[in-house]
Amino acid sequence: MLLVDDDKNTLDGLVKILVRDGFSVSGVLSGYEALNLLSKEKFDIILTDMKLSDIGGLSLIHEVRKRKTPISIVVITAYSSEKMAAEVTKCGADYFLAKPVNIEELELVLEKLWVRRQPVNQIPLLKKSKAQY
Repeated sequence: MLLVDDDKNTLDGLVKILVRDGFSVSGVLSGYEALNLLSKEKFDIILTDMKLSDIGGLSLIHEVRKRKTPISIVVITAYSSEKMAAEVTKCGADYFLAKPVNIEELELVLEKLWVRRQPVNQIPLLKKSKAQY
């Protein structure tokens, strides 16, 4: 999972909690750092703040979706509204959560995404085993 938040304290706190919960997490402080890391590593889930100091959450979502890679996106923000939730979802985010983040709600969302993605993650393994027959 890739966690993107320009507030170092929030980033560090969420990384600690998610690692404790058993997730493999990389954290970055900007959208540009996230895009750079995405070009080098594969992630199943991105958890990003909406307001970033550089490109912003919506731009990050657009850039990720242009890459056509199967990745789930969760947006968190202190500036939540129904209009923003609809816009974020329309841009390609899977979930939208308000700050302060309810950790139990976040864990439930991440678990749903993880379970939903498992068949996608297993497709290359299935193709490989099929080719052996």
